[in-house]
Amino acid sequence: MRVWIVFLLVITGFVHNPSSLVADELLVDLQAQDASKDWLFLDKTARIEDGELVFDGRQKISRAVYTPQEWSDVTLRAKFLVEPQAEGVLACGFMVRAVDGSSYYYVHFDRASAILVRYSQGSEWNEIKRVSVSDRSPGQWHEAQLECLGNTLRVSLNGKVLYEAKDDTLAAGRIGFYGSQGVVRVKDICVTGTARNPAGDFVIPPPAFVHVCEDAGAGAYEAFPDVCRLNDGRLMCVFYAGYGHVALPNAQLPRGGRISYCLSSDEGQTWSAAQTLYDGPDDDRDPSIVQLKSGRILCNFFSLGGKTGGGYEGLGSWMIASDDQGKTWSEPQLISGTHYCSSPIRELSSGRLIIGLYTDGGKNSQGSVAFSDDGGKTWRPEVLIDNGGIQLDAETDLIELKDGTLYAAQRPQMSFATSKDRGDTWTISQPMGFPGHCPYFLRTKDDVILLAFRLPNTSLRFSRDEGKTWSDNVVIDEVIGAYPSMVELRDGSVLVVYYEEGGGSSIRAKRFRVTATGIEWIPPSSP
Repeated sequence: MRVWIVFLLVITGFVHNPSSLVADELLVDLQAQDASKDWLFLDKTARIEDGELVFDGRQKISRAVYTPQEWSDVTLRAKFLVEPQAEGVLACGFMVRAVDGSSYYYVHFDRASAILVRYSQGSEWNEIKRVSVSDRSPGQWHEAQLECLGNTLRVSLNGKVLYEAKDDTLAAGRIGFYGSQGVVRVKDICVTGTARNPAGDFVIPPPAFVHVCEDAGAGAYEAFPDVCRLNDGRLMCVFYAGYGHVALPNAQLPRGGRISYCLSSDEGQTWSAAQTLYDGPDDDRDPSIVQLKSGRILCNFFSLGGKTGGGYEGLGSWMIASDDQGKTWSEPQLISGTHYCSSPIRELSSGRLIIGLYTDGGKNSQGSVAFSDDGGKTWRPEVLIDNGGIQLDAETDLIELKDGTLYAAQRPQMSFATSKDRGDTWTISQPMGFPGHCPYFLRTKDDVILLAFRLPNTSLRFSRDEGKTWSDNVVIDEVIGAYPSMVELRDGSVLVVYYEEGGGSSIRAKRFRVTATGIEWIPPSSP
């Protein structure tokens, strides 16, 4: 079949020549000695090896674009294999109509789904359609196809049409592939359509985010960030550093996951190298940071310990304190032995310190709070927030409204409860009308309440009426790690930090402004 196709291309005037304008069907030759010259490898982890495209996306997404021609109506067909591994989405992506490095359609074949997405600058995950798939096992070769005809896109896997959808945004561009959270191999690439010379070079725009930290030295997995402004003007971002989502002590990391931090003196545009803030004998995680009006800095977190026979168990929520701008820290102080934290200690207008907590009780899971009236020296017993019969894994965060009412948000079917007595008692939790994980509140100087969270991907909503109503969802980033945290910058814009999730997850930061019409994203290094 391969010989016949090559002959057909010769008699129609196309011999794999970038200056040729017409090609009905192209078998991309990955066997040639100079095959790499036709590909732009957007990441160093992509390559051609033994006649196959290889994408090592375990640490970061790994991509390549075929540069000699571009297509309008096009069918991209190829075989792919994702090497087996225990964690990660193990995704292979097919890209078409790639105008540049931030504008293209792609279908994302992961462990369980085939998701059609449009990538655009500032919003990498504009989902068009998805279905679940059951015949996409890792370690096996599969054949997939992405077809574009006018505004209709059709996705097929192993000879079966999964779905078609319509989108009018992109008209023409190059083709390409990627691997995400796994090692992906691609071969037998066939492109059908009328090719033409590209209008210009394939441009890769600068990213819409900056990296706070890509590797803190504990295993290259960074997660669960929290950021605050110190009273000397610097920004301090704390985060979890380990070798995976849970990093119990092992031979490579004998004290398990730890709490690291980075500092920024230029409003989050650049960040210092990571340093260790606290590393106890167990897996210390989900850190949050705040500087009180007194100048004392508090960092809260919880710990996991290994169980005999495997697995892990919770060891409670803890706090450490610094009175010298983070140069030295106190010994850990227990906040709660049975409840857990994913949000910072909040200082109320009355001076009370309060922290959102949660219990791990399956169907009985619910939010809670603990508070201190002596600056964190002692903590009162936990106060439960009635879940109203809804399982709330919680990850509770709270904000003080202008009238002194406390408003608490809890995951996963985002629910809220209020307190009129500084947290001593709470109303029964009620749904907020949208899903979300790991909520985080910030009030801007203009009294807009921002609520950032995970699901879908990394998102936020805002309220201009003290939480009575919330805006439509605004996607921050397509990555699903989230656990976002926000800080207002000197110019009134907002910096949001969050993490990527997956092998080699890193901490990202983006900047935006709240305007009269919604959220305006600000590119890195812009004034």
